[in-house]
Amino acid sequence: MTSTFSFLLRAPGEPGHRVWAISDIHTDIKQNRDWLYALSNTTYQRDTLILAGDVSDRLETLYDTLTHLRSLFAAVCYVPGNHELWIRRREYPHSIAKFWQIRYLCDSLGIHTQPLKLSTASGNSVWIVPLFSWYMQPDEGAGSLFMEKPGEDSTLSMWSDNHFTSWPPMATVPTVADYFLKLNDCHVRCHYDAPVISFSHFVPRSELIYSTPAERQGRVLTDPYPQFNFSRVAGCTGIDTQIRQLGAIIHIYGHQHRNRNRVIDGVRYVSHCLGYPRERQYSSGAQAVKSPRLIYDLSEAKE
Repeated sequence: MTSTFSFLLRAPGEPGHRVWAISDIHTDIKQNRDWLYALSNTTYQRDTLILAGDVSDRLETLYDTLTHLRSLFAAVCYVPGNHELWIRRREYPHSIAKFWQIRYLCDSLGIHTQPLKLSTASGNSVWIVPLFSWYMQPDEGAGSLFMEKPGEDSTLSMWSDNHFTSWPPMATVPTVADYFLKLNDCHVRCHYDAPVISFSHFVPRSELIYSTPAERQGRVLTDPYPQFNFSRVAGCTGIDTQIRQLGAIIHIYGHQHRNRNRVIDGVRYVSHCLGYPRERQYSSGAQAVKSPRLIYDLSEAKE
């Protein structure tokens, strides 16, 4: 790796560095903001947080949230979700312009949106690699995660992105998803000298959209929006292609507000979403989100 990337090196004698993950914290909602400010201000001081998108479409809320998380954690790694790229007040010409403004904001706050290497004094290391992403709809190419759903509204009339995002002409790539995947090319092509944990906001594989019998056990599942087909806007296969090119051992993602922890073809896929208060009312056991999830501990890692 080149020296332009950020490093977080531990002082001799310090304990191993832990990596936590969370997504979809939506801190423009009061209950979620209360959750944020109830997090311990001592537990994570030597640790790293992966924040896999969907904080707020309001930059002032994003600023406050990232600033607070940066005070709790030694490092925060972040990618924007779809909510961040909404333009409800028409303050940007399009969502790509807002994306780059968010990148600038992150740089000013010391929030990592580029690969970050964590190392311990004993020599254990891990790379955290963000993957920018968007979803590919079924009419945009074979990379879509689309699966047919009976009775669906193919116009996605209820989908807020259709009303609040705006895109400039894509001169060099065919889709918005391809634009963001292309931004990852330089990181994907690099050689990493330690295990890699990657993360994106959007879903990298279609099977992750659907729960397994074990995940459904003891839960009564209902479809609150029978006309809405999430697979149309879930993610794209290009994300998983880049995960595999990186050789990642763990991939963190969000977007669906469904928690997952599965190993598929040697990669562990973890989704740990705070989501909306109404969703948490029906969560229990492994589905209950009370804090970020511990996903990696360098003190226990074996090189």
